[in-house]
Amino acid sequence: MRLLKVSLTLLVVFTLATAAFTQTATTSLRGTVMDPNKAVLPGATVKLASPARGYSRETKTDDRGEYQFQQVPPGTYDITADAAGTGTVTAKGVQLLVSQPATVDLTVKLSATTTVEVVGTAPVVNTTDATIGNAFNTQQILALPFEGRNAVEILSLQPGVAYTGNQVDSTFDSRNGVVNGARQDQTNITLDGVDNNDQNNGAAFQGALRSTLDSVQEFRVTTTNSNADSGRSSGAQVQLVTKSGTNNIHGSLYEYHRPTFGVANDYFVKKAQLESGLPNISPKLIRNTFGGAIGGPLVKDRFFYFFNYEGQRRAETQTQTRIVPSDALRNGFISYECSDDPTCPASGVRVLNQAEIASMDPNCTGNGTCPLGPGVNPAVLAMFQTYPHANSDVTGDGLNFRAFTFAAPVPARLNTFVGKFDVNISQNGNHRLFVRGILQDDNSVPEGAGGISAQSAGPQQFPGQPAAFLGQANSKGIAIGYTAILGPTLINNLRYGYTRRGVNTAGIGTEHHVTLRGLSNPESFSRSTFVTVPVNNLSDDVTWTKGKHTIGFGGNWRIINNDRSSNFANFFTASSNPSWLNPSGIAGNGVDLDPGAFGFPAVNGDFSNSYDFPMGALAGLVPEIDATYNQDKTGAVIPEGEMIRRRFHANEFELYGQDSWRIKSNLTLTFGLRYSLLQPPYEVNGNQAAPTISLADWFKRRGEAMLAGHTVDETLQFAISPG
Repeated sequence: MRLLKVSLTLLVVFTLATAAFTQTATTSLRGTVMDPNKAVLPGATVKLASPARGYSRETKTDDRGEYQFQQVPPGTYDITADAAGTGTVTAKGVQLLVSQPATVDLTVKLSATTTVEVVGTAPVVNTTDATIGNAFNTQQILALPFEGRNAVEILSLQPGVAYTGNQVDSTFDSRNGVVNGARQDQTNITLDGVDNNDQNNGAAFQGALRSTLDSVQEFRVTTTNSNADSGRSSGAQVQLVTKSGTNNIHGSLYEYHRPTFGVANDYFVKKAQLESGLPNISPKLIRNTFGGAIGGPLVKDRFFYFFNYEGQRRAETQTQTRIVPSDALRNGFISYECSDDPTCPASGVRVLNQAEIASMDPNCTGNGTCPLGPGVNPAVLAMFQTYPHANSDVTGDGLNFRAFTFAAPVPARLNTFVGKFDVNISQNGNHRLFVRGILQDDNSVPEGAGGISAQSAGPQQFPGQPAAFLGQANSKGIAIGYTAILGPTLINNLRYGYTRRGVNTAGIGTEHHVTLRGLSNPESFSRSTFVTVPVNNLSDDVTWTKGKHTIGFGGNWRIINNDRSSNFANFFTASSNPSWLNPSGIAGNGVDLDPGAFGFPAVNGDFSNSYDFPMGALAGLVPEIDATYNQDKTGAVIPEGEMIRRRFHANEFELYGQDSWRIKSNLTLTFGLRYSLLQPPYEVNGNQAAPTISLADWFKRRGEAMLAGHTVDETLQFAISPG
């Protein structure tokens, strides 16, 4: 896939605009130095300094009294303007936010030294370029209330974002993270300037590595009008920055506890409890989040550290609904709604006992296909006794199939470790290096979609059984950044990141099975899938200021591997599905087990499936058998149940160039060009199939035949792809 992005923005504002060209989570500052009469002061020395981090930079104002700093690490700074022979002014406490270009004008009082205390951040409204989006600093992040201290919830607090908050179904709910109409998988997430996208699911605002609230210094979500320096996708650009240590030792300890009391009961659980004569007990919902952070200097002004640990323990339940046999069906009786028939009971429902069912199965013994006898299958009847008794009718037909609703435990034990080192290689910070690492150690029962399912997605299938899946996440990543200020007008920013997403779901199913159509399985037959996605990311940005032009260019290279191992599609299955009988179905077909063919009232046509499915299960019919055969590239069949291993690979290359031309103090023209080459993934070990003929030619021949008035229906065959 080749994407060519052209960004041409004409921005008219009432302040001089400049741009921060970077893919690497920095920011920019500009302004004008003036005297009290608003006359500009060319040649004034402007110093940007962060005493807490031993960082400082200097520049001089141009002939219009303007200064600018590009690719500045986000943080709090003091800005000093010294106009020789005129005076000095210092603005203290200016907070520069990630990817939020700032403008700070300074007025120098004649022959005086003044200090201005700046409260808050640089202007909230971005008047520097056309990008739209809000930046959040540390104070806002920690002050806003977020249930469970989930950083994902913060990222969604932007105008134009449609976010349902549904973490469980994030890969299925297309609304969950739509930004100004762009699909959720079009959001690009970076952490400290390196790729942090979940390559498998593409869930909006949820990166491959988890960022804790106490480790995030600030973030910005650009929702619209991204410049050419932002790429990879057409949606939002999410940039997060990890905290750094300073010359002052600082730290925190915290614990947030959410108990069950005050939690309302789930409607369906409450209804099932009351109808079964049980007390109204709310599901368990306990979340305990705790941790600590510390940062400080190893060597004052030169070498800093920051560490954060956060743990979360969850003791929760999730409402599950299963379809179970009714008490009558458990005892071998089947009920159905009659059609217009004088022998149909006044209730409109006919109940068949075991003897009557056996009388409708005359060919069973004669064909030698029923070793357990005609009619009701005693093995199936014994299995029915393992199901819990129904407690509601939220699903099912109300006669043979009913519902069982319960609260299944979904515990979780999450651990996150974050560490970062910052080094000022040069005395004034013109050459800076940082190394950041994150490690996750999670064990949990993955939450399913809830509701009704034949095979649960995570919690136990029925009470007293083990969880269907045990989930483990051992994701980890490291980022290294080097910033070199090569001169007053030339800056280079180099980043390397290694992010390895590791997600394992171990299922408990180890053998093939028969599914009774319409009923939930009596136990989980969940399968196992293990996924590791290592991504190497190298990016570089260069910013060069030349007169009225601020030119930025750079590149980004992502090497993506996807290692998968699963036995999900390597088991045989069978089903009591009557639709596979010949003729299809039972009721109304005049075949064995059809009441209307044996002197009983005929089944109402609207109730056909509700009769066919329980009858097929009760009689132990197995008309459908599905065999799945997996082969390796040599053609050898992989034994049933064995893990199927695949390794996919892809490269993504991007280049961009951009210029911000300050035509006048209140007019800037920003234009740029970005080229993206996103390689389709391929299986590196040759275990990939492809059509044996060109699909382009196949469709072409069909189109030509259509225009000629006849049909071409060539058989498509697949074989191992040569690569």
